[in-house]
Amino acid sequence: MYFYAVKYKKSAILLTFFSLWLSVYFTNPSQVVFALFLIFSLGILHGSNDLLLITKVSKTSKPLQLALFFGSYIGTVIVASFLFYFVPIFALAIFILFSSYHFGEQHWNELNTKNINFNRLLFLNYGLSVLFLLFALNSEATLEIIFLLTGLSFDENWFIWIFTLSIALWLIQMIFMTYRNYISWQNLLFEFFLFLVFAIVFKTATLIWAFAIYFILWHSIPSIIEQQTFLYGEASTRTFFKYVKSSFLIWLISISSIFCLFIWLKDEAILLPLLFAFLGAITFAHSLTISRMFQTKK
Repeated sequence: MYFYAVKYKKSAILLTFFSLWLSVYFTNPSQVVFALFLIFSLGILHGSNDLLLITKVSKTSKPLQLALFFGSYIGTVIVASFLFYFVPIFALAIFILFSSYHFGEQHWNELNTKNINFNRLLFLNYGLSVLFLLFALNSEATLEIIFLLTGLSFDENWFIWIFTLSIALWLIQMIFMTYRNYISWQNLLFEFFLFLVFAIVFKTATLIWAFAIYFILWHSIPSIIEQQTFLYGEASTRTFFKYVKSSFLIWLISISSIFCLFIWLKDEAILLPLLFAFLGAITFAHSLTISRMFQTKK
């Protein structure tokens, strides 16, 4: 049965509309600065506690096996970084698939249809629908970033086609789940309303600001809450400070790394492509860790 974190989602909707209202008063440079601040703070923070999560989800405390877990995590990040450098178009495609699944899994993690493949397809379809809605409504800026990352040009219709296919599959799954009483009709209508909210935000705000609104309010903060509950048994102010304390070193290393790269390259034009490549490199390992966390909880 699917449960909603009603209190947070109501707050998130209000904050989403407030963020949309802010976009009317922020000029484009201001939106970029504030979006980067949120991504570099809460956005990077939500993936900075992975090594502690690995320790928690691993079924052994033997030093050698834990070292293998940590090594595989760090190795995944390194391999992903090389992929973005040597075969960026392949890395970008994998990044989008991993991110889509990761976003969908976070949003629907309390769903239990007792069919693992059905759930996985739901996670992927939902995430692809959100991301390609964002891309389609900000196609010019998205195509520019793809070109800077890969050197390749694409037809913006690709965004529309993939969005149409993924949301059609997602809607079919939603209707089926409602029919089988996995979710209620109220939940179904709420999800449709939420998608309408996303469409308004993605259409109104710039690409980076729209991404930040979704990434922070609808992914990073819910993920931090889930991780606090998993690690400490509850989500509270006390456990949040514990979470920040245990995440701080990895967060600092991550932030320092991207700033060093930016200073080394000394090119403002590559800031956003660099940011997305960096997020892509850490997303691969992070999404696998979070999946393990959700499996352990069940």
